[in-house]
Amino acid sequence: MGFRHALMALLMWCVLPFAQATTAMHGLPLLRQFSANQLPASPTYPGVVVDRAGNLYAASGEGVMLYRSGVWELLEVAGEAPVYSIMLARDGSIHVAGAGVFGKLLLRADGTHRFVDLLPRLASAGLVQAPVEVFSLGETARGVHAVSADGLFVLEKNGSTTRLQVPVGARARPLVAGDDIYFRVPGEGLYRVDKNAMVPVEGTQSLAKLRVPAAWPYRGGLLFATADGFHFSDGKRLRKLDTDADATFRLHEPYTGIALADGGFAVGSFDGTVMRFSPGLRLLDSFAACAGEMYDLVEDREGAVWVSGESGIARLRWSLPWTRFGRLHGLSGRVFDSTWYDGRLWVASMGVWSAPPSAAGTPMFSQQQWPHRDLETFALEGTSAGLLIGDRYGLSVLDPGQTQPRPLLAAVLGDSVIKLLPSAFDSRRMFALAKDRIIVLGQRDERWQVAAQWKTNIKAVDGLYELAAGELWAGDAGGGARRWRFNPDSGQLLTDQRYGAAQGLPVAAGQGTHLFRSDGVLYAISAGQVQRLQGEQFVVAELPLLTGLQAPAELEGEDNAQGSFAWTAKQLWWRKPGAATFGLQQVSDSRVPGFMGVALHADGQLRVVTRDGVLQLDPAAAESAATSSQARLDRIELQRPDHPPVLLPLSPQTLQHLPAGAGLALRFGIRSMEPEVEFRYRMLGHHDDWSPWAAGRELTYQRLPAGAYTFQLQARVLGGLPTEAVGYQLQVAPFWYQRGWVLAAFAAAGVLFVLMVVRLRTRAVNARNRLLEQKIGERTAELQSANARLSLLAITDGLTGIANRHAMEKALPRAWQLCAKLQQPLAVMMIDVDHFKQFNDTHGHHTGDLQLRRVAQTLAAQVSGADELVARYGGEEFVLILPGCDQQAALARGERLRSAVEQVTGAAGQRVTISIGVAVCIPVLEEDPMALVRCADQALYRGKRGGRNRVQIAVLAEEADGARSEKFD
Repeated sequence: MGFRHALMALLMWCVLPFAQATTAMHGLPLLRQFSANQLPASPTYPGVVVDRAGNLYAASGEGVMLYRSGVWELLEVAGEAPVYSIMLARDGSIHVAGAGVFGKLLLRADGTHRFVDLLPRLASAGLVQAPVEVFSLGETARGVHAVSADGLFVLEKNGSTTRLQVPVGARARPLVAGDDIYFRVPGEGLYRVDKNAMVPVEGTQSLAKLRVPAAWPYRGGLLFATADGFHFSDGKRLRKLDTDADATFRLHEPYTGIALADGGFAVGSFDGTVMRFSPGLRLLDSFAACAGEMYDLVEDREGAVWVSGESGIARLRWSLPWTRFGRLHGLSGRVFDSTWYDGRLWVASMGVWSAPPSAAGTPMFSQQQWPHRDLETFALEGTSAGLLIGDRYGLSVLDPGQTQPRPLLAAVLGDSVIKLLPSAFDSRRMFALAKDRIIVLGQRDERWQVAAQWKTNIKAVDGLYELAAGELWAGDAGGGARRWRFNPDSGQLLTDQRYGAAQGLPVAAGQGTHLFRSDGVLYAISAGQVQRLQGEQFVVAELPLLTGLQAPAELEGEDNAQGSFAWTAKQLWWRKPGAATFGLQQVSDSRVPGFMGVALHADGQLRVVTRDGVLQLDPAAAESAATSSQARLDRIELQRPDHPPVLLPLSPQTLQHLPAGAGLALRFGIRSMEPEVEFRYRMLGHHDDWSPWAAGRELTYQRLPAGAYTFQLQARVLGGLPTEAVGYQLQVAPFWYQRGWVLAAFAAAGVLFVLMVVRLRTRAVNARNRLLEQKIGERTAELQSANARLSLLAITDGLTGIANRHAMEKALPRAWQLCAKLQQPLAVMMIDVDHFKQFNDTHGHHTGDLQLRRVAQTLAAQVSGADELVARYGGEEFVLILPGCDQQAALARGERLRSAVEQVTGAAGQRVTISIGVAVCIPVLEEDPMALVRCADQALYRGKRGGRNRVQIAVLAEEADGARSEKFD
């Protein structure tokens, strides 16, 4: 533990910027890191570039890696030799240099790459080094420049190659600034590459003893980043600039740098620190972006900066007006709430954490050494009378000037306070939500005290709002809505009114009501229906326009001075003051953060609590121009029987002609760097309805009938808006016997044959008719048999050969009705293969498919009853329906299934285990059979959290409440 704390302290020392003298608290830019075990090649990673299509190429110790459509791959065409330098040339090609390798990658029309070896051009110019090593690359209007131990080689635009002698002691990595290339020579200064020689640059002697890792055109001259700060040359003289870099570069010696699209600069250091400077060279950010040394930087088309280093690659989202407080600030575990109090930012997690503003604006959190700090704290609210704290033991307050909280209720483990709601009508009033009651707080002598409390009398509160002085509303997760009216002075409850169908709020059996408030309007959402409160009644209404809304039953809202906010666990919308519509916010660091709450804190900063950190909005920050993502196909493979696969062009504008009987294998892509993407598709002319949104990127059409088709694809970053549909036009040729003239010839021959038969065999008409009737009967039987086989295919999973989800959804209501009629128990098992994604990543999808079939057949072998059914539910999940099976028998069956799968897969040499959730009840006809499946699913995931490879029985009352409990437990 001591080593971990020391390591964290060292890391945070690197994280803190050192040159900004401001006390405004801000977080770090949203960061996505790819460690060596997430990349297809081993360290190190000396260079990164982004091509014109928005794809990222990275140099590595094993060749060139490609990051396309959110997926990494290793390009084999360039070999597996270590790559030292990688460059995007002006013609769009990717140049690669390293140990025994020098050439360029060209992107073919079918999405694959072709490698052009350029070593022969170096040999023609006198390269004699053996083995060949090309260290670095650069480019000017003259051509590509390659540096090796034998000198500088210029691949001229006219096709010739020029070799220039590099000054003795010159740094192997040149400086490319504008249309010139420079070398620094220790003890002398800079040399510029001229037509036939290296020319000393006058006035640069002051750089002779300094490292100069980067140079850029700047305000009519050149700006140099050096070990002691920035230097500027106007072409006549070089002078040192007095900037924030003076102190920062002394702490973090620069190694690389780039100019940013906004006119600023990003500089990376030997110790992994990245520093961002404004166009005026003011330090904006400085923190450790990667472990170990940093080698290269590049900005992508979405305004994010990629960092490559000794041990991995990272992506920084400086282009967004959001910063984040998280792991690099000392926070760990799940976060529930945050607030501002006593000049500090406070965070509710496992205990309470706080951080004061630092001199540089980037804080470090520490845990308060209070009782119960090893348990969850759910709610915090800073006020002038103290910091209110809701946790597993109830409610307490940190009075001003005190170091330990004062209990407001008797501390009882499990008597959790999960929400604090300040009154909008009385600053001296606060509401606390406990598991089964509302607690009203008031101030007496500037100290918080409990004024009153009352039972909620509902299953669980689903949305809590104060609509007027002395009036609280709550949604009921098990019914309609509740309104409590109380004395605004004393807090004593006056009335408790339930709202249901009589008040215009119909609630289906087994459904609850969620309340959401925006712009002073209270909305009730139940089973997809929306009502709003109008007077004393609810009336049918529509929600505010929230583009891309996926889960309306999760909506929460907040109106404050920064505008109106609405959010679900996966989406966040913001309507700025004066704006008419909400805008969907892209604030994740390439993964859904799990939004928990939005609040405008007392320091004037708006912050969003997520499951693992706190986001902070800077409304004044200028967002980069929005870049719309675009769906695309990254691979189109023509498949024909008895023919090798052929890759087709990816251009969607070209009509692609396919031979008869052809199939297609498609790989979906998106022009975005975000890794978590969903797709949907349709094939007009084959199936016109859109498929459901899914993360799968592969699709195969085994054999397309003759005809004209248009394949359409849409993509969206998880939680974001869909892209425009991209189309790919196809024309599938018919078989020879399906062509018009062939069919006409067959028809004519048939007519002639019938005429001949009629004339020559009139006497055998009756016998022939009987024969035809017999044939018709046989054909009808065959057709019925074929239809039966098609019906079987419709309910059979194509991969595993067992029933599919459609079959399960038909069988479950029948079993439910049968057991309800006979008053027998019905058991449902939800089965999941443990760590199957890891198995797939390790052994490949083909082996994973074989393993799924092995598991499915093992489960099917254990099904014995006539009414029992095992079905594939989706992915690696299976469902087993057992009519007439009580809880004890179901638990025993589950153990046999678990053991059988482990034994069968172990005997096959690829052992996997399964986790099973079991739910048993005696059905009631009016209830929803799928509720039993959901209970089994909750039990399954409770079993997984308990360690996997086990059978977990569901306690129905607890499992039904599981979705709401998960948020706080």
